[in-house]
Amino acid sequence: MLVIRMGYMDLMSRAENVGLIGKMMRDLMEGATGDVQNVFDLEDSFARTIWMDSCVQRIKENPDSARLIEERYMGPEYNLDELLKQPEESFGYTYAKMMTLKGFTPHFYRDRPSVDDERDYVTMRVRKTHDLYHTLSGFSMSIGEIGVIALNVTQQSYPAFALVDLVSLISACFPGMVEANYAKGTDNAKLAGTVFDCLSMGVNMGRNAKPLFPLKFEEMLKMPLEEVRKEVNIMPVKEGPVSWYQDPVLKDAGLS
Repeated sequence: MLVIRMGYMDLMSRAENVGLIGKMMRDLMEGATGDVQNVFDLEDSFARTIWMDSCVQRIKENPDSARLIEERYMGPEYNLDELLKQPEESFGYTYAKMMTLKGFTPHFYRDRPSVDDERDYVTMRVRKTHDLYHTLSGFSMSIGEIGVIALNVTQQSYPAFALVDLVSLISACFPGMVEANYAKGTDNAKLAGTVFDCLSMGVNMGRNAKPLFPLKFEEMLKMPLEEVRKEVNIMPVKEGPVSWYQDPVLKDAGLS
């Protein structure tokens, strides 16, 4: 009981981040990039908490994940130019094409000084593979972010993402309670339904898929994307507003 109470108090001590997350949510709804440093600030605020400790312990319950953590595997950096030379049906090509068309860079994330600590390693691995989760799942890099985060939380209990999804749910239920009042001119009820659906799809995908954390994605990028999805039991989201398959920029480039 004491541990639960301490954990609750620790989570509530992050309440100052609710406004920050609200802004993130507004940016997602409006399709804006926002300040990605806010995400890293939020993640870093959990670095030495019981929530991050619990996350690591849950991940290590899977033997393959435990071995990856012990190895501290990070793999080579993703080279978009080289990946674009791969067959168009490959995992790596699709990822690189998406990143290039959206104007994103692979190493967009903030580095920790080292990965000697297990918690820092897990954080860095989550950051490095995040956009690959988008590629695999079919969730877009705008409002679909909610689904990717829900997928991660379901499988790994990553605390910063759990808080983001919690605030997403609150935002959908009570749009006036946080700064994110959704995209101006958009029907709140309709958008709330989209948030609920996206969260649900991410949770279900995470429950049905094989553990993703232990995968050495860097060694799978030459494989056909659909083969990778079949191997990890992911049925991607290909329809609706939360799917990158419906992104006009990506559709015009033939990624559909």
